[in-house]
Amino acid sequence: MRTLAGGDLVVSRSGAVLEVRLNRPAKRNAVTSAMVDALAAVVASAPEEGVTVLVLRGEGGTFCAGADIAAYSDAAADPAALASFTRRARALCTALENAPLVVVVVVEGLALGGGFELVLAADIVVAAEGARFGLPETRLGLIPGWGGTQRLARSIGPAAARFAILTAAVLPAERLATAGLVSVLVPAGDLDAAVGDLVAQLASSAPRAQRAAKEAIALGADEHLGHSPGAERETEHLLALFASADGLEGVAAFTEKRAPLFTGH
Repeated sequence: MRTLAGGDLVVSRSGAVLEVRLNRPAKRNAVTSAMVDALAAVVASAPEEGVTVLVLRGEGGTFCAGADIAAYSDAAADPAALASFTRRARALCTALENAPLVVVVVVEGLALGGGFELVLAADIVVAAEGARFGLPETRLGLIPGWGGTQRLARSIGPAAARFAILTAAVLPAERLATAGLVSVLVPAGDLDAAVGDLVAQLASSAPRAQRAAKEAIALGADEHLGHSPGAERETEHLLALFASADGLEGVAAFTEKRAPLFTGH
């Protein structure tokens, strides 16, 4: 077992299976810039190290509440740093989606914002009953910026994605299981056993065949989103919104724990 990003990521390996845990439970595992870089490095090196299954989960009874909003408070002072963070996080999601290994995300509690975008980049999602998912960025005067608008629409359909994003709805795992986004839904007490069984099954399959199948499915579904016009436009919109009056107000209101006063500017 090893720790990365100052202890905010815990990495352990068993044979060809690599598990990465987001380890900021006091912050609901909100993702920092250092965590993005460390996780990206893990994903990049895993295939070369013989890893065939990567499991991503969170500590403390929740998966991930998204990007660390505290970092967004400094957006006006350092927009270049924020743009860099956003693009690196989007690249991380693309790397997870296109990695030549099986990516399993395990969700209990919440998967919000960037946390949900990490989920959307996975091959298989295992969730505990009662888990909740959402892209609440419009309540901050923003939009998802890591590919979430594109992947959610492809996963549950454009109409359902519009409703979820425009209303900032929090979606129960049960609904997403019906939609096919959640692959395995189990009682919270059975989560570890279900993950163990699934990982054992995946690890016993032929890695080359899994890689070929994953690539063929992605090509057929046209889901290589890293360079799509929609994904790039999404990030451009997000960065513009960060600097807008509503974006600044939304982030400030969130950090000050008050209702935002949006003006449409």
